[in-house]
Amino acid sequence: MASNPIDYRYGDASSAPADMVVPVTKADAALPNGPCRCLLVGEAGTANIRDASGTVREDVPLQQGYNPIVCLEVRTGGSASDIWALY
Repeated sequence: MASNPIDYRYGDASSAPADMVVPVTKADAALPNGPCRCLLVGEAGTANIRDASGTVREDVPLQQGYNPIVCLEVRTGGSASDIWALY
C-alpha cells in the first residue's frame, strides 16, 4: 500500500484541523489542490473516487457531513452532491 500522501505535506495530520475548504467539481482528473484530507458532503449518496493508494473505487457510500477519506480524485458519477475537499 502506498504511503499516505497527506503525510508528505503536513506530517501526521490525523489530529490537526483542516486549513482550507474547496468546492469539488466531479471530474476524472486529480483534485486541483492535491490529495484532500477529508470530504465534506452536503447531500449523502455515492461517489466514484481515486483513493490514496491510487485505486479507483466506484459507488462509495458517503454520509452527509464529514467523510475522513484521503482522495486523489472525485470522479464523475455517483449521487452525492455539494461535496467539499478539506485540506
